[in-house]
Amino acid sequence: MSIKVRMSGKGPALARVALCQNTMVEYMGLMSISAVLKKAGHEVEVFIDTYLRQDRFVKDIKRFNPDIVGLSILTPSVPWALNAVKRIKKETTALTVLGGIHAITTPEIINEEGVDIVCLGEGESCMEELCSALDRGLDYTAIEGLWVKKDGLIHHNAKLSTLEDIEALPYPDRALYNKYAYFHNSRFLRLLISRGCPFSCTFCYNPVLREQFGGKGYLRRLSPESAIAFIENMINNHPRPVRHLYFADEVLWTNNIWLREFLTLYKKKINLPFTAAFRFGPIEEKDIQLMADAGAWAMGVSAETGDEQQRINLLGKHVSNDHIIEVTGWLRKYGILYATTVMFGLPGDTVADHVKRLDFYRSLHANYVWTAFFQPYPGIALCAHPAVIAAMPKDTKFNVTFHHNMTLDLPERDRLIRLKKIYDLCVRFPLLEKPLVALTRYRIPFLFDILFFLHFTYYALRAEKLSLFQYMYHIKLSIVMPLFRR
Repeated sequence: MSIKVRMSGKGPALARVALCQNTMVEYMGLMSISAVLKKAGHEVEVFIDTYLRQDRFVKDIKRFNPDIVGLSILTPSVPWALNAVKRIKKETTALTVLGGIHAITTPEIINEEGVDIVCLGEGESCMEELCSALDRGLDYTAIEGLWVKKDGLIHHNAKLSTLEDIEALPYPDRALYNKYAYFHNSRFLRLLISRGCPFSCTFCYNPVLREQFGGKGYLRRLSPESAIAFIENMINNHPRPVRHLYFADEVLWTNNIWLREFLTLYKKKINLPFTAAFRFGPIEEKDIQLMADAGAWAMGVSAETGDEQQRINLLGKHVSNDHIIEVTGWLRKYGILYATTVMFGLPGDTVADHVKRLDFYRSLHANYVWTAFFQPYPGIALCAHPAVIAAMPKDTKFNVTFHHNMTLDLPERDRLIRLKKIYDLCVRFPLLEKPLVALTRYRIPFLFDILFFLHFTYYALRAEKLSLFQYMYHIKLSIVMPLFRR
């Protein structure tokens, strides 16, 4: 095969890669892919479509003149992605690559107009190989880990035979996002020191991904020493002084020995307040005390429901109410803030059941009760439940925000949507329970959205540590824009 090298005035022209998304959050996967590509000499930029000026999004990409446009997609962002690739194809000659959870679980999306390539898994290695093939003028249709559409044919290549060694990857390219003031000026740093999750909750994609990537080997975690070195690098290279860290890992730890070593090093070398997801299981009170001593400021305690049998039998989360009450008591004892979760829109949900569970949530004394609607994304185990199948609308559409709309068509759908928005207020202020629950019987324009806005404000500023600028942006994107679109 002859090698065609693309030339510029300064020598061989390496690939130009535009990485795209539609939410204002640092994507850990994109930062990692960017770091690998830049290390190989390629040029990478990120472009965020905020829906506010869609014409500008495509014009900015066209101005960058990319060879590859990669879009990271979740199921709710599929309509955005398919619309975006069509517009990008009209303005550029770039190859379009879809990656992310939805692309991994539903690679048939390659049949859609404007989609050239689908990434079947972790993108670092196959994206680097794709860029190298384009640089050298080589055939790219047989790259492992990619499905490729070219000249009317679809090449169904195998998944990658090996997973990334996260200890060997370069540090993520956090500077990728610094062109956006939202991230450049933030004192709040999101980090990821592991990949995967050990649990098999039926409502989550993690079991699906674990199966896709070969079982238990999908769960990887940096050693305590490597994790600390990584954190130090991220802090030292951030343009503003960092005041708070947020670990975006599914759970901060899976092993108590690892946790104790990490927290000891963290206190000695980092010593900043941090927020993370709590892991249920064989945890001891002394571990909670060690967390507090190391700087744990807040933990996410994912109860999901106050019904223990629903949690275990329906959701596949084998955690008792007593254990949740025990660990939240320890967190409270050592001064660690914590939020807990409630899932609405599950099969069989009723208003009366959620009202009964208020007492359980009050017993947790959580600083915030985070509510969300169950999302029956393709491939997750709970979607095979007969009650989910029966209640699934024929033309199911998922939203970027899961605060406003419930997917399953349940008998008390409208009341559940309203109750979800005021559930934290019902937990926090027992005297308001009866009048608020009674009001859910009525369609009162904007009332429940305004009440949700009030406690969302508390969460955003108190728990998420957003700046005023970041907070106002999220209000516009998560509350104001959905109301106008409605």
